[in-house]
Parts: sequence; C-alpha cells; structure tokens
Amino acid sequence: MKRPRPHYPFPPKSLSRRPGSLYGTAFRYADKTLNNGGYTGSVEQAVCDPRAVALYLKAASNGAAPLDFTLYVPAGFGSLAGVKIPNVEETDDPGRIFTARFAGGREVW
Repeated sequence: MKRPRPHYPFPPKSLSRRPGSLYGTAFRYADKTLNNGGYTGSVEQAVCDPRAVALYLKAASNGAAPLDFTLYVPAGFGSLAGVKIPNVEETDDPGRIFTARFAGGREVW
C-alpha cells in the first residue's frame, strides 16, 4: 500500500533561513556529514543552497529516504500547520528537549 504524501503548507524558509534555526542547523549538518551535501550542494560548511530545506521537504514528501538525524522538541512543536516535520520528534523528557541525534545516535548535540 502506498503511503499518502504529506503536503507541507508552511514555507520551508521558516525552518532554515532564520538565524539560529535549530532545524536548519541540524539539517545542514546531517546533509553535509551523512549525505555528502546532496541537498545543501557541498560538504563545505560555508556553502549552502538556500533551497536545501525546501528540496529536502519535497523529496521527503515524495518518499525519499530521510536523513539520519532527529531533533527533539517539546510536545506540541513537532508540526507546522498540522503536518509533522521530518526528523523532528516531540518529547516530554527535559534531558532530550532541544537536542539532536545523528547517525543512529552515535553523535549527540
């Protein structure tokens, strides 16, 4: 059975372009270290395609394999406009809130 494709009604820039965006930072790091910069366009830290998050969200909604990272957020903050954000998990555990795990948990921020 085919999975329904989520539609992301929110602007991807809200996840990536704001200075200090936790999601954007975790996404860029995961893409550069685990995906050879496939979405960001380079493994160089200073280089990032401004469309990277939008490309990733589109690919994820079309069934692409997710990047291997999880950003933990407080309960109620794991979705925008009622749609679950890829790689975001809600938690009530104060020790996990605003942390990120990469590569199956081998690296933790």
